[in-house]
Amino acid sequence: MATTTLSKLLEKFEEISGALSIQALASELELRPAQVESMVDFWINKGRIRVSTNPSECGSCSVQGDCPFILEMPRTFELVNDHAHNQELVSRIPCNQK
Repeated sequence: MATTTLSKLLEKFEEISGALSIQALASELELRPAQVESMVDFWINKGRIRVSTNPSECGSCSVQGDCPFILEMPRTFELVNDHAHNQELVSRIPCNQK
């Protein structure tokens, strides 16, 4: 059975424990970034990948979000850990229905 490119992309996330950028995935899979972004969106919609949270504030001063010393980092993505994903879903249930 042939492995699809969508499956290969998901396998990359399973191999790596950290977050990956569109550029890194495009380079690894030898695809255009636009193609990779579409595939990542597919897996996000399926609940298998999520946008990784990158703090944009260093916390060392009172300036929040407008610090000239912090660069805007490219979006990165990570595999959804089933336990963490389930906890997130449970947290959305109103208290009286848990």
